[in-house]
Amino acid sequence: MLVSRLTMWTLAIGLVAVAVAVWPQVPERFPTHYGFDGVADDWSEGSLWGWLALPLVGLAMAAFMEWMVRVAVFRPGAPGLNLPNKEAILALPPDRRAPVLARVAVMTYGTAAFCMVAFALVQLGTWTEAHGASGTGWVLTGLGVAVVGPLAALAVGMMAIQNEVTASRPRRERTAPARTRPRSPVLRPRS
Repeated sequence: MLVSRLTMWTLAIGLVAVAVAVWPQVPERFPTHYGFDGVADDWSEGSLWGWLALPLVGLAMAAFMEWMVRVAVFRPGAPGLNLPNKEAILALPPDRRAPVLARVAVMTYGTAAFCMVAFALVQLGTWTEAHGASGTGWVLTGLGVAVVGPLAALAVGMMAIQNEVTASRPRRERTAPARTRPRSPVLRPRS
């Protein structure tokens, strides 16, 4: 959990730090919006907030994800909190619930980390486009990462959570055969 959390925060803070550091070299005019084809279709006239918008959204997203993890770990039964397999998680004793909630945290941080990478690629495309070269490739790559990365993190995370829930249940619950109907007595002919 610590590695995924540090990765998310490093990417979020790094995105803002790099954007601030390169601001003096940003041309007076730079793209602020792209179409689905990755081509810039709206431009800004030298606005610092326009340049920092995406990095600040990334930082806000990291803070929101951190808050969501805290709620999930410390109050997993909170109303409105949508945890995968919530009933099974809440049915576990608190000591067995902790590793499952750690998987939830890793999934959440991983999803956010992929978003930060996508934001960085779009910002790089903006930088490239502002300096006269085509940034379309970076922007389209960023959009691809924004779609595929979080979905992959969610899919892998959901499987890991389910495996952890199964492993955290007492052994007798995992190995007991499921019976759908009672056994019927063996009928023997009367003699």
